[in-house]
Parts: sequence; structure tokens; C-alpha cells
Amino acid sequence: MRGAYRPRGVGISQSLMMTRTQEVTPRKTEGAASASSRLESWIRRHFQLTAIAVLIVGLALRLREAWGTFLNPDEALHYFIANRNSWALAYQASLTMAHPPLMIFVLHWWRILGTSEFMLRMPAVLAGTAFCWMLFQWLTMIFGRDVGMFGLLFSALLPAMVSLSAEVRQYEFLLLFQVSAAYFLELAFRDRSPAMLLVSAVFLYLAMLSHYSAFLFVAAFDVYSVWYLLRQFSARQFGRGMLVAWLVMQIGAVGISVILYVTQISKVKETAVAEQAVDTWLSRSYFHPGHGSWLLFVVARTFSVFQYIFEQAAVGDIATLIFVAGVIWLARGRIRPTHPGPSPRQIATFLVLPFVLNCVVALADLYPYGGTRHAAFLVIFALAGISLGIARIAAGRTGRAVALAVLIVLLCAFVRPRHPRYFTRAEHSREQMDRALAFIRTQIPVSDPIFADYETSLTLSYYLCAHKPVAYDDSIASFVVFHCDGRRIISTVPDQWTFLPDKFPGQWNELVRNGRLALGETVWVGEAGWLTNLASGLQHQSPQFQGLQTYTFGPHIQFFKLTVGQAIPATAVSH
Repeated sequence: MRGAYRPRGVGISQSLMMTRTQEVTPRKTEGAASASSRLESWIRRHFQLTAIAVLIVGLALRLREAWGTFLNPDEALHYFIANRNSWALAYQASLTMAHPPLMIFVLHWWRILGTSEFMLRMPAVLAGTAFCWMLFQWLTMIFGRDVGMFGLLFSALLPAMVSLSAEVRQYEFLLLFQVSAAYFLELAFRDRSPAMLLVSAVFLYLAMLSHYSAFLFVAAFDVYSVWYLLRQFSARQFGRGMLVAWLVMQIGAVGISVILYVTQISKVKETAVAEQAVDTWLSRSYFHPGHGSWLLFVVARTFSVFQYIFEQAAVGDIATLIFVAGVIWLARGRIRPTHPGPSPRQIATFLVLPFVLNCVVALADLYPYGGTRHAAFLVIFALAGISLGIARIAAGRTGRAVALAVLIVLLCAFVRPRHPRYFTRAEHSREQMDRALAFIRTQIPVSDPIFADYETSLTLSYYLCAHKPVAYDDSIASFVVFHCDGRRIISTVPDQWTFLPDKFPGQWNELVRNGRLALGETVWVGEAGWLTNLASGLQHQSPQFQGLQTYTFGPHIQFFKLTVGQAIPATAVSH
């Protein structure tokens, strides 16, 4: 019965073990069943309960992750943009960002419910939890229960997935809308329903309004849907309603693309911050001609995507190989869907094409490809392929496969990477921020201005301004100034995101020149962000800074004071 239709709900590993009589008769030794067999039996009897339990654990992990840490600069930026007095002002401010406006609209409304760090992260927590469930439903519908369960385990419990769901960012909304669009597309194919195709279109639009990487998803989505629909139309399996619904979907997508390009993309891509991303913190995720082989770039960055998802180099590399094996088995028909619809080759193409498109745009320096959150849109395809590979390897031994998936999750959770990409919880603890705020209020006189880079000013605006909208003034040329808690905070402009030791002397001299600061006046320099190495950098560049006294609150918050009129070493400027 190879290649025959399999009823819904039958796991892929079950279908691989079916005999000609369609009976599953795994060999078991007489006597007591093994632990894995008992686990498998229990899971099959309580499948929905098991899935709900995994989802609840995933939600609990996300709530814990969202609690007890201060906002990082990117989170503070999203709140700063959304915290306006009207929807129109929030939208206008969102046009300065490198993301579509949907998340800003959500935060603008969500402020009514609360503005604490925990409350601001709740939309992402809820969206991330819903994403796990929709991924489970999508994989279960196409490939059966086993694959769905593996996808749920990884998406709900992997530390990287939990962290991504507990920040004030767009990525969980993007993932939720992507997988929802894919799920309803499969429903439309299965039921031949134009209505479900239009529902899929709505989620496709929401993904496009959440993050610009969704454009790559849309391209893969369109190739997949067109390929299947054309074959069905040629066989007269679908009526005109499906064609009309698909055309409506495309018209809406094109319209949204044009609006976003005219209002935002065409302007943001030319900013200094975008250029800095290519040259600095995302440089490894772009291909630079003359600096290595493009093939090596593609291979290395592909492995790094999976290393990011699992936060372990070795586990990520193995997962990459399992993904490749799963896709090959699918394309060759060794794995088959559990319901009539797109062919295995079509689905395999859908899983691989987003990676190919991301490679192409990275080679063209248009969008990063690699082990960063910017490749988060690839998560649903990566986890789908890995789940397929594990199910095929398990060949019916569901208990062992589930135990293996749980072991992988535990390994990733408790064997932390040597060099974590972002703040650890201890470094990011709210206690560190509380200590810093107490220092500002008790040790820095209100009359002393605070000079901050832009990322620090965002953090200070959230914590010192009582979560109220912040109004900048242009009283000092080349800087932005605002007042909070009776204090004057002077910040670099958005294009100068963080202080750099070699740039700081010039910025200080410009502040003194344009700010009309009195000789001998004390200015406090503050850093609270991803990089807080200004003081150490200045001390390294010049012996005159060796006596610089810094006040640190964890590795990511520090202050020190300078006096107007003190000599700034010329050697610092030349580095």
C-alpha cells in the first residue's frame, strides 16, 4: 500500500511501520513492557492532554523569562515609539524604525493594561505560546501526531524559543502569523475552500505588517501555493472560486508591499544605522565579495541558523543534518503526508525555499542570513524538517523519539553556551537597574546633566520619566535633549546608537562647544545597553584616563563623571 492515502491523525512513524494489512504490530518481548513502550502507550492514549501539558510548561517558562529583568535598549525603543498621545503620532514615529508598524500599534493600545516590563512583554508571551500551538496543529494536519508533537516540544521548550517569546519584539507575532497562514492554506487545499484561502491571506498580511523578513516567507508561500493550484486547475480539481481568492490574496499583498516600501523601506535602508548593521554587529550575516567563498558563507551561515535555534554548536550542527535528511526523505517520497494535498516534493520545496531565498538576499547584502534573531522567520521550516527527520529515524518508536527530543531540550537548557549572545538573567536582573536608579537619585545632583548614547537614553527615558511620553528639544545642536524627574539628559542622535571610545572625544568636545556648558561644570556619562565599554576603552587609549572612577551595576550599566574644561587626550581621537 505504498503511497496510499492515510487517514488524518495517523503519525508518520505509524505509517512507516504499516504492513500490507495496515496493522501496526511492533515486536515486543513477552513480559514487562519497556519504559519507552509504556511512555509511547501513555502518550497515544492521552495525546491531546500531553500536548496541552507541554504548551502549559512552555507558557510557564515564558512567563518566568519575562519576569524580573529590565528592558534592554531595543525593547525600550519599541515602547518609546509606541508611547505617544495618539495613534497617528505612534504611526508617524514608527516610520523611523526598521520594522513595519503593527507591533507599535499593539503596544500603543496595550499601555492601557499596564506599562511594567512584565506587562509590556505579555503580548509576545501570548503570541509565542499561540505560535507553538499553531505549529503543532499545522504539522499534525500534514504529517500526523508524531511530527506535530516533536515540533511542539522544540518550539515550546527550547531556551532560544522561550527567550524570543519574552521580549518586546515583533518576532513571535511574525512566527504566529506565518504558521497560521500556512495552516489555513493547507485547510483550503484539503477542503477546496476559497474562504479558508482568504483567512490564510489575512494572516499573510499580518505577517507582512509584523516584520520585513515576512517578504521572503511570502515569496516561498506563493511559489508553493501556485505550484499546487496550477496542478489542481489543470486536473480540474478546483473551481474558479479558488482562483479568485488566490488573486485577491496577491492583490492585497502587492498593495501592502507598495505602501510599506513608499512610506518606510525606501527611507530606512539608507540610514546610518542600517549601514552600521552591515559593517559591524551583523557583518558575518552578510556576504562580502573578496572576503571568502560564497559557498562557504552559505554552508557556515546555514549551520549557524540551527545553532541559534538550539543555542548549542554541536546540537545545532546535528540538527542541521537531521533537517537535511528529513527534507531529502520527504522529497524522495520516503515520508508522505497523511492527507491528500500537495505532494511530498512540493512540501519539501516549501521547507527549503525560505533558506534559499535568505541566502540569495544575504549574498546581495539586502538582508542578513545566519545565527541571529533576524532569521527567526526560518524557525517554522527548520523545526518542521527536524521533526520529520526524527520521526523517520524513530520508525514507530514514539516513546524513544519523545525521550530523545526532551533530552535535547534539557541539554540545551542546562548546558549553556560559553559565550551567550545576549544578557544573562543575572546581568539583566531588575535589581541591577534598581541599584542604578537609586544611585542616580541619591548620588547625581539634579543640576548635573547626564550625557548618554542613544540606546542608554531610551532606557533612561523609560525608567526616569514615569513611563510618560518623552518630548525631545533641539536646544543643543547635533544632540537630542529631554527632561525627566527634574533632570536634563543629553543624548546622541539615533544614528549614533552607542558610544565608541575612538568617537567619544569628538562628541564630548562638540557637546561642550554647542551646549554652552560652564567651565568646571560636572557632566555624568552614562551607559546602559548592549555595549558598555567606553570607560575601559578610554583608559586603554590614554593614561590620563587611568584614574577614571566608574560606578557599575552589573556589566551593562555604568556611570562616570567628567568636568567641562578637563583635557581630552588627543591620542584618543586618533584611534
